[in-house]
Amino acid sequence: MFKIEDLLSENFSEYPEEVREYLQRFSEDLREALKEELVKHMAEEMLTNIDKLSSILNNGHKGYNNMTTRTLLDLYLEIKKEEDFIMLLESLSK
Repeated sequence: MFKIEDLLSENFSEYPEEVREYLQRFSEDLREALKEELVKHMAEEMLTNIDKLSSILNNGHKGYNNMTTRTLLDLYLEIKKEEDFIMLLESLSK
């Protein structure tokens, strides 16, 4: 079993080598899945909400590639439910 804090901080030094490799791949997959979900949500918002599009065009938007996994997760949980996150984790572990 691993700690979610280790996954978010990508600190796997306490785990055996074979577990570290798995956690590193899982962490990368989680980051990509979170970014994909956030991009989909933002695209929907931009297409359906002209005020949101206007705000982004006027104020800019920080790129997801530069964000930490924890920040990506915080953004994800602002727009999705915890149950959605659990389903996302389950889909990555298959």
